[in-house]
Amino acid sequence: MSSWPTNDPKKLVAALKADGGDNAQLSGAVFTGQSLKDINLRHADLSSAELGKCKLTECALDHARLTGANLSGATIADSIIHWATFQKAQLSKMTIRSCMFDKADFSEAVAPDLTIIASLGVSAKFCGAELTGARLENSAFALGDFRRANLSRAVLRQSDFREANFGSCNLSGADLAGAVLYKANLASAIIRDAKFRGAKYDRTTKWGKAGPPPGAVLVKEKDK
Repeated sequence: MSSWPTNDPKKLVAALKADGGDNAQLSGAVFTGQSLKDINLRHADLSSAELGKCKLTECALDHARLTGANLSGATIADSIIHWATFQKAQLSKMTIRSCMFDKADFSEAVAPDLTIIASLGVSAKFCGAELTGARLENSAFALGDFRRANLSRAVLRQSDFREANFGSCNLSGADLAGAVLYKANLASAIIRDAKFRGAKYDRTTKWGKAGPPPGAVLVKEKDK
């Protein structure tokens, strides 16, 4: 479509259902409160779009650009969001559930109380993101980049962070019970009052000068 009704949420969703949104130019579009199901938004430009409290289900968001978008209170479920860009987006109280988001970029996103659950995101970036109180549970974040992120009081239980980089990350008061930390780098992370009960690490995991925290469990190579 050459011209999208970007200021009329209902008409916009109807148009996307009819025509598909692959490569759609939707910068600044208003979707607030709408439900989008089984819509193709691959490579779409959704920068600065208003998606607050939207529900996106079974959507394709591969390579979508959501830089500076507002997704506060939104839910993305059962969707593919590989390589999507959420840099500097507003993601407060947003939920990502049962999604795949390899190499998605959440750098500098403002995302307090963000929930990511039952999802898979290899090599995802969260550099400098504000993630206070976030819930990143029962998900895989292998090779994730959490440098300078604020994960204070976050709940990271039962998630896989193998080979993740937590350089200068604030994990104070976070709960990492049962997390997998093989080859992860926590050498410069702030882990004051963090809980590591049952968290698994190996000899290649990097800790600060104080060494492994109480509750963390060293796993030998043969027992992995």
